[in-house]
Amino acid sequence: MNLQLSDEQELLRESFEELFAAESSPERVRSAEPLGFDAGLWKQLVETGAAFMRVPEARGGSGAGLLEAALVCELAGRHLASAPLAESIAASRLLGELPGDAARAALEAVVAGVSIPTLAVAEPWDGEEPLVPGGAVADWVLGLDGDALVLVRPQRDGSHRSPVNLGSAPFARIPVSRVAPGAVTLVEGAAARRAFEAAREEWKVLTAAAIGGLARRALEIAAAYASERTQFDRPIGSFQGVAHPLADTITAVDGARLLWLEAIYALSRGAPNAAALVSMAFVFGAEAAAEAGSRSLHVHGGYGLSLEYDIQLYFRRGRAWALASGSVRAEVQEVARRLWDGAEVGLPPPGEVGLDFGLGAEAEALRGEVLAFLDEKLTPELRARAHFSWDGHDPAFQQELAAAGLAYPHWPREYGGQERNPYDAYVVAEELARVGWTDYAIATTSMVAEAVMKFGSDEVKRDVLPRLARGEAVLSMGYTEPSAGSDVAAVSTRAVREPDGDWVIDGQKMFTSGAHLAQYVFLLTRTNPDVPKHRGLTLFLIPLDTPGIEVQPVHTVGDERTNITYYSGVRVPDHYRVGEVDGGWAVLAYALEIEHGTSFGLYQQELVEAAVAWARKTRRGGRPVLRDPLARDVLARAAIHAEVARLFKLRTLWIGAEGLPDRGEGAMTKLFSSEQLAVDARDLLDLAAPDSLLSHGAPGAAGEGRIEFSYRHAAGTRIYAGSSEIMRSVIAQLALGMPRSRS
Repeated sequence: MNLQLSDEQELLRESFEELFAAESSPERVRSAEPLGFDAGLWKQLVETGAAFMRVPEARGGSGAGLLEAALVCELAGRHLASAPLAESIAASRLLGELPGDAARAALEAVVAGVSIPTLAVAEPWDGEEPLVPGGAVADWVLGLDGDALVLVRPQRDGSHRSPVNLGSAPFARIPVSRVAPGAVTLVEGAAARRAFEAAREEWKVLTAAAIGGLARRALEIAAAYASERTQFDRPIGSFQGVAHPLADTITAVDGARLLWLEAIYALSRGAPNAAALVSMAFVFGAEAAAEAGSRSLHVHGGYGLSLEYDIQLYFRRGRAWALASGSVRAEVQEVARRLWDGAEVGLPPPGEVGLDFGLGAEAEALRGEVLAFLDEKLTPELRARAHFSWDGHDPAFQQELAAAGLAYPHWPREYGGQERNPYDAYVVAEELARVGWTDYAIATTSMVAEAVMKFGSDEVKRDVLPRLARGEAVLSMGYTEPSAGSDVAAVSTRAVREPDGDWVIDGQKMFTSGAHLAQYVFLLTRTNPDVPKHRGLTLFLIPLDTPGIEVQPVHTVGDERTNITYYSGVRVPDHYRVGEVDGGWAVLAYALEIEHGTSFGLYQQELVEAAVAWARKTRRGGRPVLRDPLARDVLARAAIHAEVARLFKLRTLWIGAEGLPDRGEGAMTKLFSSEQLAVDARDLLDLAAPDSLLSHGAPGAAGEGRIEFSYRHAAGTRIYAGSSEIMRSVIAQLALGMPRSRS
């Protein structure tokens, strides 16, 4: 994988950041209203070649790739550029590919800086001329009239002035037809439609990037305001009611960026899902930008409504730019058409793309090994008793996985691993999930073991880690207590050191999942009650067969067994201590950072696949449910969310593999995957009702049975691995720089 921009791309971003900061300040944006066009800015975009950067060098452009163009449009959005940049880039690239003197002459005028081109991207209502973005200032409009691609020169007789509109954009109603005054038919037939479709798809990608840049800047403005604005003697950004909605929204904006980046990558690879990803990126980006504008304005309170505050500029444009091509809901239907109907569409040439969303050749080779292993070792008897939770753990199968090097392939060799990269470990988890086999024991053990590797004593590393690597033992986590959940530092389980150096532990833990099957528990205790709570904690890795430990079951609504564990006079040698005495917070923070990258995206993918399969086979009103527009809307949105959840997980893997700092990305991965699983499971339960109310042997069920199970299971995912509220607080602080929103 590679999600890092090249040095040249970073330099490009720096150059245009400077240009837009100087030429598209809020003052310049305001002065360009109501038309929404800044001639001085446009002159700079022409002189730098940005306005036609996708045109080949031989025709006067720079032959830039789609990624470079998207990066420039992202910055244009960030600075609310008063210019039809996305339209010009896509239109000029199309002109450069078309035959004939008319197209050549139009392009020469564009490159010379004397003409502005645009695209008629919206389908007009019956009897209406299309509302063309950039049409009020454009000299050339490219559009479709039936099966003909036409080039129209708008009449400057005053009839095409920009009407007052939400985003103060230079719209105009322009007749786009072969019989319009000055119109030229450039190409006809299927080739014409494909060429124009490709330009419109390019516009979607560039617009998704632009509204993404706008959305991020709006949230930054809101976060800065919330950090300075004081009410009730505190910055309002310290209130969860302010910080948490912004955290949700920046998470969505991050996901939208990953989607349009992946769409460009997919185009470069000729991937079968490239067209669907373009529509997904446009839909998700449009909705994230609308929410960002709305939330950011709301944070400003009454001031946000004032025209004197800049945030209203983002609020208006964030929605308006995305609607220039028509309803976003209609584009959701396009996602469904491309995913499930095999619909084809013309796609733009992407150029060179240095990004890589693939897991790599080694990981894919390992996938083959995993599939062969599972085919051989997962007997019908094992498959019959498979369960997604801890109750699916089988000690013998765990040892088989370990012997094959598939339990912890990313561990260092000195601890029994193969020093593979995180992508390899993800492949194992992915394939285990596909066959319905649990990775709970593997995932929990690995998280704890990595903390033990860093902080554990030599004795524990020597005695315990080899057992884990051989699959002879697994670990559970004992953090939560009846009165200490998200406030994990409030634990009261006591560990008192005896004169002989041993520790005696008394207390109880809630939700000690896997304690009935594991051999050790990673136990958080209080060793000093006389200091601030974060400073008096110590962690131990305790054998669960130690006298004084009692494990009792707790069954959940999501078909899982967890446990309450009691500790009464439990004597533990000091070498089982992990980290310094009273230094447990540092150990815990390390372990929690790993846990925050937890994703439920694989469950989301399985849910979508099961729901689509159900919609294909189930008929209502004489047709498959999958043909119902309302059903397609729900299913397509769930598919978009599943893809975003997958991308978040891939990004977390990449950050870990590259050793980069986590600036909230791990928390975003966990928050988005769990929250969207819950929302989509609820919506799909509604879609398939009343049949979806019936359990069908979940969790291995298909169709509506899977939906019913997912609805129950998702309730827990919002709590596991840190509640959504904790994730939101982390994101607000790390991604937006807001004040701490919890005491």
